[in-house]
Amino acid sequence: MHLPPTLICLTLSLALTAAPARAGDILHGWTRTGSVYQRVSLTNGSQAMCAALCDGQAQCRSWVWTPPGLEDIDGQCALLASTPAPHPAPRRVTGLASDIAAQIEAASERSPSAREIAALRATLPGPH
Repeated sequence: MHLPPTLICLTLSLALTAAPARAGDILHGWTRTGSVYQRVSLTNGSQAMCAALCDGQAQCRSWVWTPPGLEDIDGQCALLASTPAPHPAPRRVTGLASDIAAQIEAASERSPSAREIAALRATLPGPH
């Protein structure tokens, strides 16, 4: 079977964009909005500095780095008290606090509980 090049490109594009992110991934070109409890201007900052600031505060669950010149003269690190879903935002970078990422990774590696299995089965069509 021969597929047209446009269909192949579309299929590949969908496969690449639909791949789930791991908890510890840093997302380039994405941001999170809401629950910002602190904004820090960093003259010579970086996304790594922003992530380190978040990891140093117990209240921080996620962070957003805005590079210099995008919204302000200095770069800006937004520290968030929750983990809202990311959405596209050119030139911004976002990530989760290391402890939150570790909790998500640990949870994804365990087997589902009996309660979770029952809940999943309840969503299936037909008799259970």
